[in-house]
Formats: sequence, C-alpha cells, structure tokens
Amino acid sequence: MATKTARMFETRNDLDEATRKQLDRGRTVTELMKQPQYSPLPVADQAITLFGANRGYFDGVAVEKVPAFDAALRAFVKNKYGALYERIETTKDLTADDEKALAAAIEDFKKTGTF
Repeated sequence: MATKTARMFETRNDLDEATRKQLDRGRTVTELMKQPQYSPLPVADQAITLFGANRGYFDGVAVEKVPAFDAALRAFVKNKYGALYERIETTKDLTADDEKALAAAIEDFKKTGTF
C-alpha cells in the first residue's frame, strides 16, 4: 500500500520538498528492513542501522546503494569502534553517550567516502 501510494505521488510534479524527502526516507527504510530469511542481524547492527536511518544519515544515499552503504557502515563501526559496538551488543541499549559516539562514528564513516 505504501509503495502504491508513493508511486501515485511520484507522478505529481506539485510535491513540496518535505513530502519528497519523506517519500525518499520511506524508500530507504524499506530497503533497510530487508534481511535474508533466517539470518537476523545482531542487536548492535540493528541499532546502528536504525539510529542512522532515524537521524537522517542515509538521506541522500541512492535507494539502490542503501544496502551497500548500510553493510559498509556496520562493518566500519564494528572494526573501528569495536568497544562501542560490543557495548551496544552486550547491554542491548544506547545511552546518551553511546548515541553521541555513534553519531561521531557515522560522521567519520561518511568522511571516508567508501560507500
């Protein structure tokens, strides 16, 4: 239903910028929620993905590149910010300090341009 509605609105030229951005974010989130069957992501990976999507870090990434961007982001955080990744995985929680650290890690990732 949401995809059908999005397609209907795509054909209209009178969409305001806010509506266009909302539709784009919806497409991005739809891509992010796709997981291989019987292969759930670790909690830390889910947290990184959802945090990034909710905070707009995926905005501007072409929908077809979202899965690769997400995988690269999660690998980057796990490898370069291992203590943060493990803390999220162990506690199953994001403290205010963790949120700040994760935001900085994602900004660091985006600077690399490796996506």
